[in-house]
Amino acid sequence: MEYILGIDIGTTGTKSALFSVDGTLVDKRYKPYSVVYPEQGWAEQDPDDWWNALVDTVRVLISKNDASGKTIAMSLSTQGGCLVLLDKTFHPLYPAVSWMDTRAHETSGLLTRAITPEELYRMCGWPVTEGLNFPTIFWFRQKREELFNQTHYFASTIDYLNYRLTGRFCIDYTNLALTGFLDLEKRDICEKTVSIAGITKKNIAQIIPSGEVIGRLTEDTARILGLKKDVVVVSGAHDQYCANMGTGAVNIGNCVLDAGTSWVLLAISDKLLFSKKKLSEDQGLFGLIFPGLHPASGKYGLMTVVPFGSNSLNWYRDTFNQGKTFEQLSQDACKVPCGSGGLLYIPIASSGSGRGAFLGVDASYTMDYYTRAVFEGVAMANKVHRTLIEDSGLRINSMTMIGGGARSSVWPQIVSDVLAMPVDLPEQSDAECAGAAVLAGVGVRVYDTIEDAVSRFSVKKKTVNPVKENIVTYEKVLKSFIHYLGILYGCKITRNSP
Repeated sequence: MEYILGIDIGTTGTKSALFSVDGTLVDKRYKPYSVVYPEQGWAEQDPDDWWNALVDTVRVLISKNDASGKTIAMSLSTQGGCLVLLDKTFHPLYPAVSWMDTRAHETSGLLTRAITPEELYRMCGWPVTEGLNFPTIFWFRQKREELFNQTHYFASTIDYLNYRLTGRFCIDYTNLALTGFLDLEKRDICEKTVSIAGITKKNIAQIIPSGEVIGRLTEDTARILGLKKDVVVVSGAHDQYCANMGTGAVNIGNCVLDAGTSWVLLAISDKLLFSKKKLSEDQGLFGLIFPGLHPASGKYGLMTVVPFGSNSLNWYRDTFNQGKTFEQLSQDACKVPCGSGGLLYIPIASSGSGRGAFLGVDASYTMDYYTRAVFEGVAMANKVHRTLIEDSGLRINSMTMIGGGARSSVWPQIVSDVLAMPVDLPEQSDAECAGAAVLAGVGVRVYDTIEDAVSRFSVKKKTVNPVKENIVTYEKVLKSFIHYLGILYGCKITRNSP
C-alpha cells in the first residue's frame, strides 16, 4: 500500500496525517507552537517553529508506520496572510508577522491614497486588511526602511515551507489572494499592488496552482524527514479551501463552516461573485464576501469571516466564567430557552466600530442567559453572512460544520436552527490534512481530478436537523439582531427568508 502525506500548518500548531491512497487515515501527529505579542496590536511567530513542527510530526509518522519507502507524495494546507521577510539566501530576517497583527493600521491611511479598499477588493478579492502581507509590507517600507531594504523575498507560510522542502519558492492562488498580490481576472501577479508595496515580481513567489507538482524533496530534507528523495511535493492551498476538499464539499452550493477562533464560511460557486456593498476604509472583515479561485477546475470559493467566533466564548468565559470548561458552558446554555428570552449578543468586531454588545439586558436574566446569547449571537452573525452569499447570487444547498465549535453539545443545533437547514458533522477531525492529501494525490495522478479524489476520502457524518419551533423563534430574534447590527454599522442590512 502506498501513502500520501497531508500537512496542516495552523496558527497554533501543525498536524501531519498519513493517508493510504484509498483515502483511509493511517495515523496523525500534532505539535503546538506559540504566537507572541511583543507590542500592543502586534502578533508574531518564529517561522522555524513551523518547520520544526513539520519535521518532528512527519518523522514520527514515517518511523512509526514504516512508511519511508511507501510514501509517494505530500502537500501543505496552511494559514494565510502571514509575512516572512527573507534575505537572499532565504533565511528569515525577522519573526513572521501573523495574520492577526494590526500594526499596519498605522500606515493604512497612506496606503489607501495609492489604492482604495474597493479597487483592491475587486482586483484580488480582499480589501486593505490589517495583518495581511500587502499592508504589512507597506508598513515595513514606511517604518522600518533599513529592514525593508535588506529583504530580498517577501514570503508567506506556504511559499517559505515549499522552498525549504524543495528549493523552489512558489505559492498557489488561494494563498496568493491573501497577500494582496493576485490579479483575479488575469490569474497573475498584480503589478499595481506590487509597485505600491515598493517591490518587484522577483521579490515574491512563483505561482504554481494547487494540485500541480512543485518538485521532489531535496536530499537534505528527505534525510531529515526520514523519506526517500523521490517523494513528490505538490502545490497545496489555504487551509479553508483544504477543509472544503477534506470534507467532500466541492460541489456548487456546498458550504463549510469552520467554527474555530474565527468562524469562516466557504461556499463553492461556479462564478466569481463579490459583495454588492461598496467598501469603506474601516470595513474590517465582517460583512464581506472574499471570492477566490478554487483548486477544482472551473470553481470558485466565496469566503466570509466572523473574526470573534469561538473567541467570543473564550472571551466570555475568561471575563465572566473563569474556570468553566467549553462543555460546561454548552451545558449552561442548554438550561435556557431558545432565543435567550430576547437577550442579544453582537460578536466583537462585527460592527463598524469593531465593538460588540449585549442588548436587551434585563435584571431577571441569570448568567446562563448571557451564556446562551453568546452561542446564539455568533450563529446569527453567520446567518447574516449566509444571506450575503445568497444575495450575491449563490444558493447554499448544504452546510458542514467543523472546528472546535462543532464539538459543542449545543452549538451545532443552534446553528442548524438559526440557518433553518441541516448541518453535517464529520466524524473525522482532520479535514485540512485530508484536503492537502487530496491535492497531493491529484498531483501524482493517483486520482484524475479533485472531485474523484474527494470521493475516495469520504468521511462518515452525523446530521443535526433544525427544530421547526426553534426556526420560528430565531426568525423573530434575527429581526432584532439585524436591526441592532444595522444601527452599529450605521447602515441597512438586508435579509433573506431561510
